[in-house]
Amino acid sequence: MFSLKNLKKRNLVRAVILCAAALALIFPGTLLAKSWPSRIVEHPDVQHYAPPQFDETHHELPVAGHPAVLQLLPDWADAAILLAMLLLAAWAVLARRSRRLTLALALLALLWFGFARHGCICPVGSTQNMVAAVFSDGDLPWIVGFLFATPLIVTLFFGRVFCAAVCPLGALQDLAVAKPLRMPRALDAVLRLIPLGVLALAVVMAANDAGFPVCRTDPFVGFFRRSAPVAMLLVGGVVVLLGLVIARPYCRYYCPYGVLLGWFSKLSWRHATITPDECIKCRLCAEACPFDAIQAPRAAAPGRETPKARRALLLFLLLAPLLVGVGALSGHAIAPALASYHPDVMTQEHLARLTNHPGERYLDVDAFRTLGGDERQLTADVVAVRARFDFFTTLAGSLLGLAWALRMIMLARQPRRDAYTIDRSRCFSCGRCFAVCPRDHAWRKRKSCGVNLAEAKTPGEPRK
Repeated sequence: MFSLKNLKKRNLVRAVILCAAALALIFPGTLLAKSWPSRIVEHPDVQHYAPPQFDETHHELPVAGHPAVLQLLPDWADAAILLAMLLLAAWAVLARRSRRLTLALALLALLWFGFARHGCICPVGSTQNMVAAVFSDGDLPWIVGFLFATPLIVTLFFGRVFCAAVCPLGALQDLAVAKPLRMPRALDAVLRLIPLGVLALAVVMAANDAGFPVCRTDPFVGFFRRSAPVAMLLVGGVVVLLGLVIARPYCRYYCPYGVLLGWFSKLSWRHATITPDECIKCRLCAEACPFDAIQAPRAAAPGRETPKARRALLLFLLLAPLLVGVGALSGHAIAPALASYHPDVMTQEHLARLTNHPGERYLDVDAFRTLGGDERQLTADVVAVRARFDFFTTLAGSLLGLAWALRMIMLARQPRRDAYTIDRSRCFSCGRCFAVCPRDHAWRKRKSCGVNLAEAKTPGEPRK
């Protein structure tokens, strides 16, 4: 029976939760702006260094400009739009359980954050800005910190609703899903290590002032800005076409920000569920999910406590240090190659090349000599840069080896599951499983008839 008292209690609890979430989202950005005043960029046109003089050539410095659509709203308005979209996505996924509403929000995010805002500044790329600000003492606009932290905090509360309905990169791929193929489990486990490597590469490069590889390899920026080279447009087109048969290939097998979202989603306070009450094991949800994020029921594996099972676990534990060591050695081996992208290392290499090829010309060498650079000081700087790269890449390689070892141990485990459940770290909260679940349809019918859902549950059903 419908209870007005229970309804008021639920609405009060929801209001308190939403207010707490809003305060939790607003506080980090405010704290960041107040605690790092020296790193805040007040305006993009502010000059922090004296511009060069071109008296002899009468050259005039170009005025940096932005498309008019980017100046329609200030930064705080974009931050408010992002926060509102995230809360609406959480409401659509958790409260309404609506795939259509989630898809509509994703389309709106694609139009605004993608094509209108040209995909910049995005949380995916802001990861590198955060690392550069921490390790290299770079400028960090408050909006960049807000865009980086807000989706992670919301994910900690409500799961990956950012991926479901707010991220323009994910929305573009989600709309392209047609007939997705099932990836073999072993291949999927290997491919899902790539985002970890991309995240490690982004951290190493940004921390050492060697560029932002994630932004340079973004396959969708060409579509959003409509001014990219043909090669970038072709790469983006290939990724979209690949998404017809492999759902969200960029999100699943490349996106470094998705790694962080997956970790936070694993610990989320609430998350999307396949059914609002009891699972009847019809497996329709597993067939509808194109991301292989549905875990099938599984009885306890027989003989798990046998000596054979213990020996297998011991073998994986013994392999863990070996994988960590291999990762560390691999990171140490690629350190010189990554260090070559640093401006100081490139200048030294160009100076060395000029001794054998004096007819060549490099702009960085010309600038170095014009400014009266000291080659001995440059050599000392390059030694320090190479040492930093060696430390960062060795550490990153060891962590990747540890991640691979943990992945093997997790694959070997076979925990018991009595129903179809969602893998929180891999689920994008897209809502496809809502539409095919028969228990969801029955729940909606009872809800539309005004039945008290708490009293209408059958014995043994969990309370939601």
